[in-house]
Amino acid sequence: MDKKLFRAMAAAFVLAAVSVSSGCEDKEKPTPVPSESETVGDYREETSEAPEVTGMPVFKEYAETDFKDVALSLTIVDKEAPVEISTVDISGFDFGEKVPLCNKEEFAEDYYTDKRESFIDNVAYNWKEFVDVPVRGIPCKCFIWNGKCYIFVIYEQFHVYDWSLFSCDLSGGNMTEVYNWSARDTAEYCDINVCFSDGGMFFTRYRNDNNRLVPDVFRVDLENAVETALYEGAGKDAGIWLFADESGTVNLQEFSNIGDKGTTVYRYDSGKGEFVKDEVITAPEGQIMSSDCFNGVYSYLIKPEGKRKYDLVNEYYHMKTALTTGRIVYADEKLAVLFNNIKLHIYNLEKMEHCIIDISDMGTAMTMSGGKLFIGSNGNRVKTPVYCVIPELGITYPIVDAGIYSDITPTADGITFNETSTDIHKITGYITDENGEVHRGGFTHEYDRIDKLYTVKLK
Repeated sequence: MDKKLFRAMAAAFVLAAVSVSSGCEDKEKPTPVPSESETVGDYREETSEAPEVTGMPVFKEYAETDFKDVALSLTIVDKEAPVEISTVDISGFDFGEKVPLCNKEEFAEDYYTDKRESFIDNVAYNWKEFVDVPVRGIPCKCFIWNGKCYIFVIYEQFHVYDWSLFSCDLSGGNMTEVYNWSARDTAEYCDINVCFSDGGMFFTRYRNDNNRLVPDVFRVDLENAVETALYEGAGKDAGIWLFADESGTVNLQEFSNIGDKGTTVYRYDSGKGEFVKDEVITAPEGQIMSSDCFNGVYSYLIKPEGKRKYDLVNEYYHMKTALTTGRIVYADEKLAVLFNNIKLHIYNLEKMEHCIIDISDMGTAMTMSGGKLFIGSNGNRVKTPVYCVIPELGITYPIVDAGIYSDITPTADGITFNETSTDIHKITGYITDENGEVHRGGFTHEYDRIDKLYTVKLK
């Protein structure tokens, strides 16, 4: 039995039980573009009296058949989108080179001879070829805060032993190195996944502790470049996942590496300057297929034991859905948006409608902001626009030309995303074939190098 954790439901919740019965499968093909009246759809008004206002939400249960199915087609509108867009272009920046720790003379022989030869298939590396060889900086994360653009740049050689944090103004000028980090030895390195939030950059450092990889989490203040330790993984037999939720708050999920001890969730409290443990309870039984936090509330997509279709669960409701695969895009007390890798399933809990939209050609990266759905990124080899969609109508605006985009992220008043290009870094080695002949080979890193950062504000 897989278990996750989510915020505690109030003990005074009133359970509104409704009949649970099976519903219809997805439509095979969306209907033609609906008229305005069809788009609005019929809905069933509540006939029961409103519950007494107690300040606590009423927990509800929904069957799949409680929702009216509405198949929508996307309507691409050739008009100005209801957004304002600004861009920071960093494509011309040179972030310089650094000799990573593993290429320094005192570490290179041990690193390339002992560790890499056994780690990367049957490729052997001549350590002498790497001594004092520098690596170019690659920008892989951007963030706008307090009128500046902050850029996380890595100098990677198998692991991230060196990185820097740069800043520039919003016109793309006056680039300055704010902070830099280097490992003390080859048993210490950083995760490429960093989080920006509330005037700080959060990063994870891994170190070897008695042949165990131990994660520690730190925060670098963007204003004064002060580093603060926030989480120490020693003695916990746990792995972590560091991420920023839909509200921009940094979360740390701690999961046990031994047995089924569940997951503990911590949020960064900017007032206290530390991670604070969430109040949590055990989720209903079933396999957790997807989870995320929206407006401070965790939602879970669960596959009940012995069932094909998923349930959506949070502190507002327990809902039977039409999905047999997929993830949560957004969920609150009035709206749930799910994606099954081809179609959007939009559950409107005020109109009691289940709208289905085919978005198979639009992309897989998406987020909600201000009631608008933003979609893009159809793989790092396929150029697509980023779209702004009004979910309940299917009305769709392309807000930028086709390109390679990533990191579509909500903000307080819109979204941000990056335009990227492919950057390849090859580490040369030697492969001995079955006949004993030696050929040049090696290991290749392929990066999404950030060229532009877009900020989108809703009008």
